[in-house]
Amino acid sequence: MTENNNIYDTANQLERDLRALPAYNDLKESVAAIEANDESRELFKEFRAISQQLQQKQMQGEAPTEEEIANIQAMSVKVQEDENINRLMASEQLVSQTINDINQIITKPLNEVYQNMSQ
Repeated sequence: MTENNNIYDTANQLERDLRALPAYNDLKESVAAIEANDESRELFKEFRAISQQLQQKQMQGEAPTEEEIANIQAMSVKVQEDENINRLMASEQLVSQTINDINQIITKPLNEVYQNMSQ
């Protein structure tokens, strides 16, 4: 069981390290800035709701209507004009990229095992 504990200790350390990243702290500050600004908060909530609806529709194999496409495009323009939301999206992208990089590193042994099967 010592080996398993060691890997979980490593994972917990990774979590702490992620929380210490400047991009993570910037993300937290960005969320706080949006929550503190009524206009940004409402715009962000509306954008997320519309995005989730479209994503759900696509997952069900449905194509968005022209009206929905126009709506999300108009909303995207508004979102791009909001400094708070732009900062949030940039921070989120940096944190997500870090997590994706870590995921590639930790799944490398599995990929190597299965790589031989496909050859």
